[in-house]
Amino acid sequence: MACLAGLAVASAHAQAPSTCDRPELQGQKRDPATIQRLERAWSVAYLKGDTVLEACLLLPGFTEILGDGRTMRLNGELALARSNQGKHLPIPGLPAERVLLQGDAAVAFGTTASKASDGQVHRQWFADYYVWDHDAWHVYFAQQTPVASP
Repeated sequence: MACLAGLAVASAHAQAPSTCDRPELQGQKRDPATIQRLERAWSVAYLKGDTVLEACLLLPGFTEILGDGRTMRLNGELALARSNQGKHLPIPGLPAERVLLQGDAAVAFGTTASKASDGQVHRQWFADYYVWDHDAWHVYFAQQTPVASP
């Protein structure tokens, strides 16, 4: 009887909807349009503090090299996103990124501009690296590099 109860609980758990069954993550294909859609979903999730979506998209070993040379792991990315919860930050026009695909790997890259507290506009190159795993794209690495002033 205990065995049957355990099977019933395990079966119910297996049928429970996954937190990663989000509309933003559905219908993925191995094409640039999907990567561009995921880039936008990631940016919006970050600005809204949606750590659930980020945790679904980013691999556990996610690492980012920031523009100042520091590295950050997944928990740091989630903490930064979490700090945006409840701030109702505006969703800006996001930069158009280019996408390169090679087999089970893809990279989205482009430039961003942001205003610092001193009023100066800082431009950075960004590159976000994806891998196709279990029929979905996941980010495993990101890098930001300051654009040199002319």
